Amino acid sequence: DNETIIADSAGEFDDWIELRNLSDTAIDLSGMYLSDNVYNPLKWSFPAGTTIEANGYLLIWADEDGDTEQEGLHANFKLSSKGETIPLVDSDTNSNLLLDSWTYQDLADDASAIRTSDGSRSVSFAPTPGTAND
Repeated sequence: DNETIIADSAGEFDDWIELRNLSDTAIDLSGMYLSDNVYNPLKWSFPAGTTIEANGYLLIWADEDGDTEQEGLHANFKLSSKGETIPLVDSDTNSNLLLDSWTYQDLADDASAIRTSDGSRSVSFAPTPGTAND
């Protein structure tokens, strides 16, 4: 429930998901999927040409604005502050394998469930868009 942490290009404080590339090479996410529903894991597809730079971050707005002309990536779903699971699924050509998932529980306003250090499975609750989760 992003109330004050970070606004999108339209000035809206929408929910967001951030991915981190821990490798030394860029990762092409074209055709991969994010979802807020494990029973519909192919809900939103990354547009062609979407990459995460080496050791970089990528922010996706979870605001149901998937087909807008706003700057940035906007998924066609929202997140619930009551908790849910967010699957990251590989492309159709790679058999839609589950690459990762994140499950979070009830979150207060402006709280963010994060891996305590990038790539870890330990959880903390602090928003860190665009920076390391230390």
